[in-house]
Amino acid sequence: MAITKLARKHWLLIAFLALCFIYPFVIDSRYYTRVAMEVFFFAAMGNAWNIIGGYGRQTSWASSTFVAVGAYTSILLFVRYGGISPWISILPAMGLAVLLAVIIGLPCFRMRGVYFAIATIACTTIFRQLLIYFEGFTGGSLGVAFMIRRGNSFWNLHFDSVVPFYFIALAWLLITVGIVTYIERNRLGHYLRAICDDQDAAESLGIKSSRVKLTAFIISAMLLSLTGVLYVFQLGFVDPNTFASHNMSVRIAIVAILGGMGNKWGPTVGALVTIPLLELSNAYLQHVGGGGAGWVMYGLLIVVIVLFKPNGIISLFDNVSFGKKKLGGGASV
Repeated sequence: MAITKLARKHWLLIAFLALCFIYPFVIDSRYYTRVAMEVFFFAAMGNAWNIIGGYGRQTSWASSTFVAVGAYTSILLFVRYGGISPWISILPAMGLAVLLAVIIGLPCFRMRGVYFAIATIACTTIFRQLLIYFEGFTGGSLGVAFMIRRGNSFWNLHFDSVVPFYFIALAWLLITVGIVTYIERNRLGHYLRAICDDQDAAESLGIKSSRVKLTAFIISAMLLSLTGVLYVFQLGFVDPNTFASHNMSVRIAIVAILGGMGNKWGPTVGALVTIPLLELSNAYLQHVGGGGAGWVMYGLLIVVIVLFKPNGIISLFDNVSFGKKKLGGGASV
């Protein structure tokens, strides 16, 4: 009886997971499977951003920095230091991400609102220029690429088919949703929402806002760096323009903002809409408007959603599916 009630309550989630599991076996196209994998990766990165940007309402544009830390750490350890497995390089990647989050967060969280956002943009720019400057170690603007690899190895994250990476990306997405759900329902989530509503009032009650925001920032950075490790091994190369660019930070944030900030399913819904739209429009409208038609559609979508659904696309499902009603600021319980 309880199982039936649970299934009835979360029928849309169950249907979505079932579709995800059968998708690569039904769709006989490497390209469309890769697009779906991109959706999962960007949804996972959007979940990581959502911890600080959604629940804490601290608009950070430094996301690409932490993704790049994970990507560069893992690929350099693999290519230049005897093929160290990405599962091992996850640890130093996350450690460096924590260190960088503290270096960025301690001074930046002294600022609020737009000044915090500008500070994170500056940090991202500095990090990207450092990657280009230390060319002998990072490969400069050309980056680092894998040599030709054949065969299947879960330990080294190399597969002849895109399907294993598809399921790795799906599994990581579900893990990030679980982490965000745990944070949402526990003390950190409550503190973040209190700071979001009124930071001065929260501090008057004994909540140390700088410490709470820094903790959320560190968790977000760790998840982003781990995603960077997985993402670079399926992509096969890393360079500053792809991983450490402002474009990457914007894409990560837009996934959460359009999907619904402060909602554990917001980034997933946002990625399901924005990533295929951008990928497919760039593929099929590349000869229209000098290749900019895809970005025009992307921009129009943002305008329409902000005008008609300011709480994000996820607000369309308020009465349908994923659980209880959202709280103020788009958060859910």
